[in-house]
Amino acid sequence: METGITVDRETEELSGIVPQESNNSGDYSLKEFLNQYGEVLKDKIKREMKPLFDPGNYDIIDQARAERFRELVRKKKHLPGQERAVLALMKGYIEGGKRGLILCAEMGTGKTLMGLAVAYLLGAKKVLIMCPGHLVRKWMREAHDLFPDARLVNLNGRGMEDLINLRTGDVKPVSLWDTGEASLEVWILGKDRAKLHYKRKNAYRIRRTSGIYECPRCASILNEYLEDLPQTRKPFCPHCNEPLYQPDDSFRRYAKAEYIKRYLKGVFDFFIADEVHELKGGTTGQGQSFANLASACKRTLALTGTLMGGYSSNLFYLLWRLMPCEMINQSMQFGSEMMFAGRYGVIERVYKTDDSYNAIVIGGRKGKLVRASEKPGISPILLTDFLLPYTVFMRLSDVSDALPPYEEKVMQVDMEPTQKEEYKRFETTLMAEVREAIARGDRRLLGKMLQSLLGYPDGCTTRGEMIMLQERGTPVLVASAPLLENIELPKMQALINYLKWEIRQGRKCLVCLEHTGERDLVPGIVEHIENAGMKKPLVLRSETVKAEKREEWLIQKAKEEDFDILITNPRLVQTGLDLIDYPSIIFYQTGYSIFTLRQASRRSYRIGQDKPVRVLYLSYQATAQEKAIKLIASKLETALAVEGDLTDKGLTALASSESSMLFALARELIGEGDGRSVEDVWADYTRRQSRVDSLVTEKQDDDVTTMTVTTSVQQGNHQTSVSYTRVFKAKVYSTILDGKVVGLVMLKGSQKMIFAENQIWWGDKLVGTYEGYEGQLLGRPIQLVRHKEREYHLYELKQQGTPSV
Repeated sequence: METGITVDRETEELSGIVPQESNNSGDYSLKEFLNQYGEVLKDKIKREMKPLFDPGNYDIIDQARAERFRELVRKKKHLPGQERAVLALMKGYIEGGKRGLILCAEMGTGKTLMGLAVAYLLGAKKVLIMCPGHLVRKWMREAHDLFPDARLVNLNGRGMEDLINLRTGDVKPVSLWDTGEASLEVWILGKDRAKLHYKRKNAYRIRRTSGIYECPRCASILNEYLEDLPQTRKPFCPHCNEPLYQPDDSFRRYAKAEYIKRYLKGVFDFFIADEVHELKGGTTGQGQSFANLASACKRTLALTGTLMGGYSSNLFYLLWRLMPCEMINQSMQFGSEMMFAGRYGVIERVYKTDDSYNAIVIGGRKGKLVRASEKPGISPILLTDFLLPYTVFMRLSDVSDALPPYEEKVMQVDMEPTQKEEYKRFETTLMAEVREAIARGDRRLLGKMLQSLLGYPDGCTTRGEMIMLQERGTPVLVASAPLLENIELPKMQALINYLKWEIRQGRKCLVCLEHTGERDLVPGIVEHIENAGMKKPLVLRSETVKAEKREEWLIQKAKEEDFDILITNPRLVQTGLDLIDYPSIIFYQTGYSIFTLRQASRRSYRIGQDKPVRVLYLSYQATAQEKAIKLIASKLETALAVEGDLTDKGLTALASSESSMLFALARELIGEGDGRSVEDVWADYTRRQSRVDSLVTEKQDDDVTTMTVTTSVQQGNHQTSVSYTRVFKAKVYSTILDGKVVGLVMLKGSQKMIFAENQIWWGDKLVGTYEGYEGQLLGRPIQLVRHKEREYHLYELKQQGTPSV
């Protein structure tokens, strides 16, 4: 079936440089539509929908708020992009009447400062912050730097004294910095401490002679009711509604989020939920804590660097807790994730038909519904209904024009002959077993298969692999791989060589790997590093130091001894830590968590970094590790799309939850993937990384941005690189020429370069073509960036070694 989109050509007059219709026949993609009519739509939105905040045109209220913001941060280094984000959020709260908003800002943009500044400009007296436990001290430190006279309260301790005192008003809270009377109070709570509650025990009577359970209040018999009650539900008497549970005195504790909801509702003026993507669960303790605090506070700001997970249902409970009225207006019931996914996502329904389905009938049914499940994909309506009116999106390039180059490199290493032979034998045996299990509907082997195939190439010299499966209570051996001795692992040697090369250049390295527990690889890596003559690396494990003290521990260790290498699991450093001292990041293993990899890979790429940042992903060629790298690259490409570069492919490709990645990896392993090579996927990701800012960001500063992004892929001795540098060339002005709206570049003297009807003319000579925002000029790629009203910047997208236009 052919589809098409027809647009009234009268709307062309709204555009500065008029995009033309696509010459492609057949399907008309969202990307093509946005490339052609993006400017028309954006101008129409500005004129007719009247956005609350225009970053290029401050009104009187914006000017006043901007002055207050600058006065607040006069002693701290801040950037114009931060000011614009704060003012946009203020507009949403005050003029827009919103109670909950989202700040989705890339790692390193300064979300802490912006969140606290919004609270200050709103005139909040008591601010409540919930964050990961290891960030509590960081929040307190930054709050003290911004508000030296504020009273700061660390709620992450075990006791309830501070909250009880706040409720009774008898005793003032104890602060880290006690400055007497304070006009602002900042209360900071770790998300784990917020959810931990007391244990429960039964509170119903049992007749000694008959063993019958009965209600202590109305004496109703409860046996049948208790047998049918799920273990996760709190029991209440079905007749008199008497609670049939009570606190277990053997372990005294009360969830602080629950206490605030019950006894301190309305006391806090402003609530900041940091790393809110970790709170998206519907029935989890952390998700419920977020719901309790959001309902108890007057306004809520959700902070995250990675909002989207690819499935529409990832946002379902976050939206319910931030904007319940809007969800009700859309006829969404709490818990109706599939209904939400049916409207804003993608649902796959599998039907089973019989021979009668082929009969010639009118209105015949599709057959019996076997399975309905949500698939990766997000409808653009989700953006218009929920995200755009309630979210400020920011990238590092929005707040800083002085960022160093960011390079990502994928190095694929060929296995040692014995290692390759045993891996292939193990993989072949396991694949056959998995296919048989999937055919009979048994998916128990998927997780075991992936962990074993991802881990065996790296751990084959320290342990073998043995996969067992329970069959009717008896363990059955499914597949096994032997321990290999007296061989050198090529990937380990590649790591050592790369570390030596980086250290010789005076660069410290962060080494991330997944297997630090049962399949612990850390001791082997440390031994090889020391045997190679390098300094003993610093190792950070989950049990090394408490989460909230990790940053202080790293600073102290750096003072005590000079380390060149830090080794850790990426989950321990994925949020909050600034590792600017480690500009080189090596993923010895990547795992398959999009959120973890994306957050950890940006630990040193942030404001203040003055060295080029290099990220290396290592994997064995023709293994599950290669397939995992390929899938992750595809998901990263799409994550950028969701946060700025909207494409039809991007909105339907992301699947970052671990369960879906398990199945996606399984499909790749059994030959049901898309067939794209690692080089193709990573090259696509790099191109999207380099152009996402130009497509969606309007530059308000006079400074010109030059950005470099590089991706390299190495297979054995063969390496390919894709490097893009966006270099400013000229200003393109929208004007009327011969009755047509065209783009005009004034060159030397009276010479002109004309952009019109997808062609670029220099005098009477055709020198290039363009479509939407991208094109070719003298055979070289170019981009057009909207700078201000009817003014564009022309950039050359240079590849490594390509001469200038």
